[in-house]
Amino acid sequence: LTCAALLGKAGIRTLLIEQRDEVGGCAAESELAPGFRVPTLAHATAPVRRDVVEDLQLYLHGLTFLDTAIEVSSLSPDGRALTLWNDPRKTAEGLAAWSARDAQAWPAFHQSLGRLGGLIGSLFQSAPPSLDTPHARDLFSLMHTLSAFRGLPKADQWRLLRWGPMAVADLVSESVEHEQLRATLAADGIFGAMLGPWSAGSGLQLLLAAANRSLAWPGGQVVAGGPAAFARALRLAAERHGVAIKTGIAVQRIEVKDDRAVGVTLATGEHLEARAVVSGVDPKRTFLSLCEADHLPPEFSWRISNYRSRGTLAKVNFALSSLPAFTGATREMLASRVRLAPDLDYLERAFDHAKYGRYSSNPWIEFTIPSLNNPSLAPDGAQVLSAYAQFAPYALRDTSWDAEREPLGDIVADTLEQYAPGFSSAVVARQVLTPLDLERGWGLTGGQIFHGELALDQFFAMRPLLGFGDHRTPIRGLFLCSSGSHPGTGLTGGSGANAAAVIARELA
Repeated sequence: LTCAALLGKAGIRTLLIEQRDEVGGCAAESELAPGFRVPTLAHATAPVRRDVVEDLQLYLHGLTFLDTAIEVSSLSPDGRALTLWNDPRKTAEGLAAWSARDAQAWPAFHQSLGRLGGLIGSLFQSAPPSLDTPHARDLFSLMHTLSAFRGLPKADQWRLLRWGPMAVADLVSESVEHEQLRATLAADGIFGAMLGPWSAGSGLQLLLAAANRSLAWPGGQVVAGGPAAFARALRLAAERHGVAIKTGIAVQRIEVKDDRAVGVTLATGEHLEARAVVSGVDPKRTFLSLCEADHLPPEFSWRISNYRSRGTLAKVNFALSSLPAFTGATREMLASRVRLAPDLDYLERAFDHAKYGRYSSNPWIEFTIPSLNNPSLAPDGAQVLSAYAQFAPYALRDTSWDAEREPLGDIVADTLEQYAPGFSSAVVARQVLTPLDLERGWGLTGGQIFHGELALDQFFAMRPLLGFGDHRTPIRGLFLCSSGSHPGTGLTGGSGANAAAVIARELA
């Protein structure tokens, strides 16, 4: 949607084709029970890019933001709640009840993470340079980033070099001492990943989350109405700029002639010709399902077949007759994101199950209650709750997700019950979406929510593959704009914006 809207704004005649009945993909919203609507997959956008909002003037298309004082809360089994506020001073004051040392160290840690996020974020705002024929503007961008790196305090320069390859458990443990705070922070390093907190490279995702925050607009706020509202605003912006949109139609094949993409064939048999084809689906599905192998170099086909897309996240949606009484949580906390992960060992044990092809019997959970901010999602007095549950690997050993879907839902409900006694009795309806469901229903290969794992060897100029990080592909006229391309960090609009700039120059 972002890519199409920006291409339309650039004066390029653009057609967007969507297999589902509604645009937005993982930003979908659906009816869970009569009178109950829920964010089906994503219950929050990643921080929406400031440049996307401004360039498309999304505020003219209904996009509004909510002031949120809380970034995330974490509930303890003993009934206490730890809160990370957007104001670091307020966070430090709250941490005093947990650890005097952490309260003192928090501002410095928060500032370092913010500085490093800002530096990495500067790499997010354009496509990575071509390794074979770098353009002058690419070199200028890299020189700007290098200058910013040299301007960092010496300690932060060393942290940047160390933190990315580190295990996120070691990263956070160097700066904070309380286990609950460590787990709350480390969760960002393993979200959606086939990584545990002690896995090497998990520190990178924590830095990428900080980079997204550095580019957000406006800072400290979230989209009112959630991801579905973001998708609606993007659609209106695209249509305003002349983009034609067809829904409920699947692309069957990308047509290639003389090593150049020349259009697509739809599932109906209709052929559409185009100067360029832009894929918003994941790289594996693009090349291994929509392109004929004869049009791809053999080495590229082998490399893309080994591009890691292992899903680990399940989604469970609940329709509730009343607001659950989570012990220690205020209404303000419940209106933001809440995590259930008491310590690093808890996170690692949940990962242990996934390593051996099993879903966790004690998953770590992040949930929201979106109806608190948007009462139209549920009847008066009722609520909807959206829960991410990890770890739930795409490939199960000795069983299948069709057999284990509801048992997983029971485990998630039981876990929520531990923190909110009486939770199960308030459940009106439930929906369980496994990684297999994400692949079947939304085309996410392997159920991988980021269209490919975020790892050091699948990041920046290597996303999805080394030599193809600039949104171009081995087939001329075929481009990638999905989260499987740079920067690939979720629902920010970033990958689409970067791709649109490359495509517009190519077609000029």
